Amino acid sequence: MVVPLRAEILNTDFTQAYVAATIGRTHGWSHIYSLDLQRQLLSELRPQLVFNDGAWFTPAPPYAWLVLPLTALSPAAGVYIWLALSAAGLVAAWWLAAPGAGRFRLLWLLGALAWYPVLYGLSLAQPALIVLVVVAAAWRLSEAGRPYLAGVVLGLTVIKPQLILALPLVLLASGKWRALAPWAAIGVVLALLSLLAIGPGGLSDYRAILAHESEMPNNRYFTLAYLLGPGPLSYVGPALVVALAAAGAYFNREAGYARLYALGIVASALAATYWHLQDFTILVLAAWLFWREQPPLWQRLWLLVVIVGGEFAWGITPLPMLIGLGVWFSFLIARPAPNRRAVPVRA
Repeated sequence: MVVPLRAEILNTDFTQAYVAATIGRTHGWSHIYSLDLQRQLLSELRPQLVFNDGAWFTPAPPYAWLVLPLTALSPAAGVYIWLALSAAGLVAAWWLAAPGAGRFRLLWLLGALAWYPVLYGLSLAQPALIVLVVVAAAWRLSEAGRPYLAGVVLGLTVIKPQLILALPLVLLASGKWRALAPWAAIGVVLALLSLLAIGPGGLSDYRAILAHESEMPNNRYFTLAYLLGPGPLSYVGPALVVALAAAGAYFNREAGYARLYALGIVASALAATYWHLQDFTILVLAAWLFWREQPPLWQRLWLLVVIVGGEFAWGITPLPMLIGLGVWFSFLIARPAPNRRAVPVRA
């Protein structure tokens, strides 16, 4: 993480969001997806940059709005602040969701900090850790019997919604739907505000960018498309995963929120059609919540496949990771043994 950031602090995905927010502030939000303006501002910040689709800003406008206050500072200062917020988010998520007690809990934090997808996401100043703490807080609120407030918190995941895209269906199928109303309301409001902000011209630019990104092989390398190819099967597979997740949620409707949130997160990772290595960061929370359910030892040991698969995914291909996720997913959709009880929430 340190080596690439020391080499060039602005070689991060945060810089793209910084540029988009700057365009919105200076040229109007309808221009944030203008590739000409993005190229112009990025070339001023990074003259050596080869501007291609890897440097485009593709998230929805709320991400740029979130970054907007940091445009009052230099881009480098913005990166450092974002990294600090991300690290704080990981620590906060660990405090909220990691199982165990006492000094033993520190191992969960050290383990997360040692995992390559987490470090890779930090080196890119990605928002994954911000989403992770948001979902951890929502889970904690759900466990505390405050599902509506949990839904409000989950509304903040709009900055990177694909990380938990299957979670709403899991909660609905399990009968724990109360968090969905405020979550959906916030999503609709932000979607409408985004459309009003970017206007027809900005929407046209955005659709063109998304159409191009959907055809790029690197955006699907860590998805089931790696196994099923780029054709129709690459969409049939994720659809089947979502259907199985809904069925598993129904069969586990008496389970606690920890199991359901873990199921929603793992299903989202396995059913994704747009995913990168750093996005596996969200599985850290799924592992903590899964462990809280006290699954059998052999199921807990299986997570080593996921850990090693993510650690060496660039070298050994995504196949071990996808296999690890698939088997973990099967654990979660099956009913747990009746004598197993979740680990109680600790303050």
